Amino acid sequence: MVNKAKESAGAKHLHNRLAVLRAERGITRRQLAEAVGVNVQTIGFLERGDYGPSVELALRLAGHFGLPVEALFSLTPFPPMSAQLYPAPTSPTAPAEAPTTTPAQAGAST
Repeated sequence: MVNKAKESAGAKHLHNRLAVLRAERGITRRQLAEAVGVNVQTIGFLERGDYGPSVELALRLAGHFGLPVEALFSLTPFPPMSAQLYPAPTSPTAPAEAPTTTPAQAGAST
């Protein structure tokens, strides 16, 4: 359960991609829990954001997935995967300005 006093004190929420990574790899919470040596409920608490992992557990999870810790956990929300894989097209830039001639270049051409 999330600590309401902690939330109201301005504490940061730890965002994670554990559920996405589990689904992508086709593993259950139980399999992940056994692989990193925790209770299956701990994985559920982590995925829901009800519990922040210790540094040791975060490193074990990252090692299991073969990713840096920053790919699993963040203090800011992760952008949607679709936005990362298929970024929105950018608007065309303004036409380039005509090249300017420096005084040295102008004197050299006469």
